[in-house]
Amino acid sequence: MENWHREESFLTAFGLGCGSVAAIIGAGGKTSLMFQIAREARARGMRVLVTTSTRIFVPEPELYDEIDLSGEGFAFQPTQAGIYVAGLPAEEGKLAGLADSLLLSSSKFFDLVLIEADGSKCLPLKGWKETEPVVPACTTHSIGVLDISVLGERIDQSLVHRLPLFLELTDASPGDALSLDHLRRVVEGGCGMFARAHGREQIYLNKVESAELFQEASALRKLCPTREFVAGSIHEERVYA
Repeated sequence: MENWHREESFLTAFGLGCGSVAAIIGAGGKTSLMFQIAREARARGMRVLVTTSTRIFVPEPELYDEIDLSGEGFAFQPTQAGIYVAGLPAEEGKLAGLADSLLLSSSKFFDLVLIEADGSKCLPLKGWKETEPVVPACTTHSIGVLDISVLGERIDQSLVHRLPLFLELTDASPGDALSLDHLRRVVEGGCGMFARAHGREQIYLNKVESAELFQEASALRKLCPTREFVAGSIHEERVYA
């Protein structure tokens, strides 16, 4: 597409490699992106640690090679490529993450660490509390996920987690149609997606699956000229930068 260059993989699109610690924040595809990157890294012979700093549902067995629910991380140094999930059982079938000190020490045994560092109650948009997102200090890449396919939809509680905070951040009113300017404020706002980010800040525009949505993605990138954008579709396994 015009002004977008197709990348070989999501892993390369975000510039992730051995030693990277990526915190995935935002809403609208965080878990899917995390495991897409993990699979690509495993295929390249990498040992990948997958965890969270908030809460995620315990992954289905087909998504990983080994899992440690002790909350202590893996007590051994993995020697084989694979996806290693670590955490502690939490309420409602969810997984809580490792303590920061343990995450830092465990990360030395892996080639790549992926952390889901935000929560959105399975909704495509959210407003952030002062304590969010929960990005560990060891993070090298903060990847903010935005579902661009919801442009034009009505802003209400069925679309947005913590609606009052989102309205304050974006200067929107309940019932407004979601616009590019609203998404710009999510990206650029002082209390927005990157308020507590560390390392390289990148925006992933998810569900870009039509020429029209590529145009919208290009328009949003022009509204935020100092930001680094990646766009694509996890479902279609296509990614552009």
